[in-house]
Amino acid sequence: MQSQVETISLVQLIISYFMLFVAFFVNYTENLKLTKDIIYSFARMSIQLLLIGYILKFIFQINNAFVILIYYAIMVLFAANIVKERTKVKFAHANIIIFGAIFIAGFVVTLFMSFVSIGLKNPFEARYFIPLAGMIVGNSMNSTTIAIERFFSEMHQNKQYIEELLSLGATSREATSEFKQKAFRSSLMPQLAGVSAMGIVSLPGMMTGQILSGVNPIEAVKYQMIILIAINTAICLSVYILLSFEQKKFFNSFTQLNI
Repeated sequence: MQSQVETISLVQLIISYFMLFVAFFVNYTENLKLTKDIIYSFARMSIQLLLIGYILKFIFQINNAFVILIYYAIMVLFAANIVKERTKVKFAHANIIIFGAIFIAGFVVTLFMSFVSIGLKNPFEARYFIPLAGMIVGNSMNSTTIAIERFFSEMHQNKQYIEELLSLGATSREATSEFKQKAFRSSLMPQLAGVSAMGIVSLPGMMTGQILSGVNPIEAVKYQMIILIAINTAICLSVYILLSFEQKKFFNSFTQLNI
């Protein structure tokens, strides 16, 4: 028998913020000068989460496929903008390419999970689609950021070497394959390291949340295994799409290096 989900009252929530006094104490005693940063970060987090909570409550109630897709597109748009800001990339149609890579990968993988892995008749069930897509998009955002930074760095550092390969008759694909591989590995390694430690070193957030809400631990484990596989798949697909398009931006129509 599943236990009743414990609700958190407003008073309990407010009292929980008193735990931040530990951070303020450490900040004061060690003279870290992070008081404003701590206040700003947690104030922003609180406002954003409360706002998104009410938005999701509304979306879950209407449960409309069109609204869900609009919300998903906005989510990916913000993710793509964050990737561009973090990497400070400067190549043609960067926003479109980053957005497209994350959108396609997240959409395809989330639909597969909904139809096949979970067995939903309606893949656009809001309470499933949005949380699953959110986890996938968030992880894809982090991995594409790493991939772009590594690929740009490798390309600029090895400009002369690439030009030598091109002069020897190599195609643009052949001349950059080594650097694409390095970028791909860099984007995947954090995810693979995290996956290998789960269950022993840490309990994943989704699994912990389900257990706290009264779900059978075995069932929570199944969901967590599926989402981890899905995240890895989406990362591979989004980075593959991104690097495939990004690679072409370094060359002109005559296969000459353009950096």
